[in-house]
Amino acid sequence: MTHWYTISPTAAERLSKVPDLLLRFREAFQEISNLYHWSPAPSSPADQAAAELSSLDPLIADSHETDHQLIAEVVQLFLLSASGHLGALASLYKSGEVLFSPPLLIRAVIENCAHAVWVLGDDPDEPSENRLARAYLEELLSAEEAKKNAGYMRGKSDPSYITASNNYKTLKQRILARFPGTTPKPFGSKDLCLHGQKLPRPGESVVKMYELTEEYGGTINSKEASGIYGLLSNMTHPTLYTARQYRKRLDDPDANHQKAYQQIGISSIENEARAALAAFYNALNYTVSYFGWPETVVADLEDATRRAIPDFFI
Repeated sequence: MTHWYTISPTAAERLSKVPDLLLRFREAFQEISNLYHWSPAPSSPADQAAAELSSLDPLIADSHETDHQLIAEVVQLFLLSASGHLGALASLYKSGEVLFSPPLLIRAVIENCAHAVWVLGDDPDEPSENRLARAYLEELLSAEEAKKNAGYMRGKSDPSYITASNNYKTLKQRILARFPGTTPKPFGSKDLCLHGQKLPRPGESVVKMYELTEEYGGTINSKEASGIYGLLSNMTHPTLYTARQYRKRLDDPDANHQKAYQQIGISSIENEARAALAAFYNALNYTVSYFGWPETVVADLEDATRRAIPDFFI
């Protein structure tokens, strides 16, 4: 049995518009970062949070990062990661490698965007310390993973593990200093509740993001969001049906065997790209609104999107 797949000229022409749009989304993030340097605009929700969370880290004598800047850093890193995955996705679409790898990157885009939205929250008037607690929960999980994997890869005597372990311990001390009511016992637990906030499990943040966008006119409900995330997860991890669903067989009249080929419609490919673009657009737009920045870049991005995919916002 021989496997191969091709893309028709018509589909290739439609597909050619997608990579440039993906790169335009990545450039929009870079442009916003360069224009506003993650500083809140006056009277914005972020400006209020910056006033409420203006203290420097109590455990770092030469710290120049306020509590609010920690929140901004966490959100920035999530969107930075998502924008990088959009660039990689553009490379795949340019090469026509559209069957197996795009869902891996699309899931990464959606997850990073969902975590950025979760940190900012769905209520601009909520106490700023709630956002700070969510940012610290993300930092704590990251530091714990860094420590764990450094130990697995190089052993606990390696400098990389020692550094990661010290960073993790320092971060726990910072959290205890910032939120004195927190007890050390729950650290390392996935059920850690910090200032009333709890880190969502895999998939939960994605569902929450779609629930939020549905409130503002989105067409995907929480049940459909769970299905989308489940499918993307299946396409990321070894799952047979995700490869089999595209496979077709034809009898070969010149041989005594069948030929197998992979077939996917251009609409399916475009819909996958839309999932990544929509998640990033919503997260970026939400971030711009929170920081109170002008919507010029977002408006330009909307125009570019309508030119490439006319029914994107319908």
